[in-house]
Amino acid sequence: MSYLKKSLRQANTLYSRLSICHSKRYASDGRERRMGKPMLEPEYMRSFPDDGKSPFVNFNRFMNLFEIDYSLNSMRHYLRHSIYRHEVIAQSLDTEKLGRLGADLTAAHTVVRLQGRVQFAGFDKWIEAKGDRMPLPNYKVDNLYLQVADFTGTKVLYEGLECLEGTSLKMLILKDCKNIDDFCLSRLYVLSDTLEFLDISGCSLVTDNGLGALQKLKNLKYLRINDLPNAGNKSLVSLLLQEDNPDLTVLGVDLEALDHMTENSQAPENIVQDSLSTKQSSSDQSQKQADSEKT
Repeated sequence: MSYLKKSLRQANTLYSRLSICHSKRYASDGRERRMGKPMLEPEYMRSFPDDGKSPFVNFNRFMNLFEIDYSLNSMRHYLRHSIYRHEVIAQSLDTEKLGRLGADLTAAHTVVRLQGRVQFAGFDKWIEAKGDRMPLPNYKVDNLYLQVADFTGTKVLYEGLECLEGTSLKMLILKDCKNIDDFCLSRLYVLSDTLEFLDISGCSLVTDNGLGALQKLKNLKYLRINDLPNAGNKSLVSLLLQEDNPDLTVLGVDLEALDHMTENSQAPENIVQDSLSTKQSSSDQSQKQADSEKT
């Protein structure tokens, strides 16, 4: 008897919930509409919003779990994407910190947090993270200018370079940064007035197009481009950069050998003339040989 009463009580509760859901009005895009007949459909097919008040919302969420691809490749892709999104959020510019600390100190915080190191003007000591302790002040310091930022071997992204805008940075080291690509180098134009030294050695994603984007750095004096496997014409691009900026010294390419090759190479007109003269001399020799045979 108690079991029957319990079953009737549960049925009555379910009926009352269904009645409430059926009569309840939902607002969607400013218009009121009735939910209509409750249906066990996916969330994206229902005409009422997912506000969590319907007893079928949680059931549909549970059923949608069976439609997810749980293969190993899919899980790896999801994990990589989650890690990448976390890195993007962590490296994005904090405007509240920028207003509180200033551009130079905010950039220094970002570099040190990514396991890099920095130097300020007037100080010879490198500042880098030691454990979980941040060796930088958390308040604004006057006359503190960032001069060197070393990202060697870090996971800096395009969003992480945003903090460099507005700084007095003169030396930027991006050596062996596997996430640095052409898109990242195109963002360095914000340092065109101050940057004098740039090291992008070991950035395997950089191509000739990324090197061409460095044309905007008019004050650049030294550029190191060792070990760039995807930049096949980096010597030619370096020559073009030096034509726009005569004060630029490119390290990592043998420009003297390239200049020697270009100086000794013949122009297309000379090559054509040499070929024509060779053909004429060979035809003359063959004619003389034919005449001698006749005689």
